[in-house]
Amino acid sequence: MTTTPPASAPRWRALLALVAALALGFTSTPALAADEVRLLKAISTVGSRYGQSWQDVSYTLVVKNLAYEKFVYVHQKQPDGSWVDLPAYYVGPAGTGFEVWKVTKQYASWGTDPQPSRDLEFVARFVVGGTSYWDNNGGANYFLGRNDGPLLRTNVLVDSSFWRDNGDLDVSVDVKNLAYTKNVTVVYTTDGWATSHEAAASYVSGYTYGYSYIQSPNAQGVERWQAHIPAISGNVLLFYVRYEVNGQTYWDSNFGYNYQHIHATP
Repeated sequence: MTTTPPASAPRWRALLALVAALALGFTSTPALAADEVRLLKAISTVGSRYGQSWQDVSYTLVVKNLAYEKFVYVHQKQPDGSWVDLPAYYVGPAGTGFEVWKVTKQYASWGTDPQPSRDLEFVARFVVGGTSYWDNNGGANYFLGRNDGPLLRTNVLVDSSFWRDNGDLDVSVDVKNLAYTKNVTVVYTTDGWATSHEAAASYVSGYTYGYSYIQSPNAQGVERWQAHIPAISGNVLLFYVRYEVNGQTYWDSNFGYNYQHIHATP
C-alpha cells in the first residue's frame, strides 16, 4: 500500500478529485496506509449467449473500521484512459475491527465495436475522516484480463458452496499456485466442533463461471479445487479450508467465523 493515487493517473485528475471532494463537503488527503484498505479478490469474466456478450466484474475489499461514515471505492481505468470511482457496498464484518466491502459491475459493451469487453487496471481507495488511503499494489496498480477469472491477494479463498439435490455439499476453493505439490482440505462439523471430519479437495483443470469458461491455473496463477461433502446428519454444517504447500499451512476460516450452511434434507 502506498500514499499515492494510481501510478498512471495524471496529476490533473487528483486536482479534479479535490474539487469534487470540496463540493461534497470533505477533503481527502493522502496518508501512509498500513492495513486500512486492501484488495482481497477481483474477478472478471466474459460471458456469451444467444449472440450477446457481456463482462461481469467484481471486487472484494477489506477495510479497517475507523469510523461509521466512510467511503470505499475501486478506482478503475476506463477505455478512454480516464479514471472513475466505483462505489463499494458493505457486505459484513471481517474479524475484529475490519469490514468486507464489494463492487459488482456488468458491462454489456464498452462502446467500441467489436470490442464488448476490456482488460482492467484498477486500485482500491478508502476515504475516512478526510484522509484517503490507497492500495495500488505497491505503485504498480492491479491488472486483470477480461476473462482471467479470479485474482487473489490471499493464498486460499472459498469461492462458492452449494447443496446438491441429494443433500451433498460441493465446495469450490481458489488457491494461489505456489507449488505443483499441494493439499487442499475442507474441515467440517455438524455438531458445533464436538467432532470434525475432513474432505480432500481435487484439482479442477477448468470450470464454467456463469456463461464463461475459466482455465485453471489461470493467467493470475490461481487454481480451482473442489471438495465434495456427502450427506450427513445434523442441522447446521460449519467448515473452513486448510491449504498445505511448500511446508506451510494456510487457512480460510471466513475471518474466523467459519462458513455455515443449513443442512439440506435429501
